[in-house]
Amino acid sequence: MLSWLPASILILIIAGVVFATVAVENSWWAQEAPVGSEDQTATDGGSKLSDAGLDYVNVDGVLRVRVGDGALPATELGLGADEEKSATFRRPVRAVVAAEDQVFVVDDVESMVAIAHDDELSSLRLGVGQALPWASAVGTVRGLADQFGWDPAEIASWDAEISDFTRDHTDGSYTAEVSATSAATVTGALVFDRASGYTTLTITFEPVG
Repeated sequence: MLSWLPASILILIIAGVVFATVAVENSWWAQEAPVGSEDQTATDGGSKLSDAGLDYVNVDGVLRVRVGDGALPATELGLGADEEKSATFRRPVRAVVAAEDQVFVVDDVESMVAIAHDDELSSLRLGVGQALPWASAVGTVRGLADQFGWDPAEIASWDAEISDFTRDHTDGSYTAEVSATSAATVTGALVFDRASGYTTLTITFEPVG
């Protein structure tokens, strides 16, 4: 196939392929279980929320964050003292959020928004689904209710509310929220878009006090 090329050019091509292969094999992102560097992992073992830290989350598959008491200053997490940082992950990841002596776990996280104020992580919003059927989004919320202390009766009331909304509206959006406070305030929010028929689901963690 490459017989028309001079031998010297073929040698250069082969050498280039070998070099590229070695470079990929030795690169950090090609390692099976890479270890985060200082600019990717915080001193408490959590994730840095800088670009480098979020690159590591994409490879590791786990976002680790502490909010509230015992949390590191925002500037030690790779954020500015007053900054809003958003990111979309290359694949769904697991979020492990610590607050005081509690640990919360959220799977299938597609995106996040971290907000820092006065050098404190004041809000962490996780995007769990950007184009979900309503029933699927509500099912996810029901599955997380015990963990977060959400009221099942409040969640159950949404079905009647969404029926009323779809009957009375041909466009616009309907928002449903449920919230509970323990070691952190955790809020689940569903936004149903009437035109597309899809629902977005976000889960927000905020420090208490």
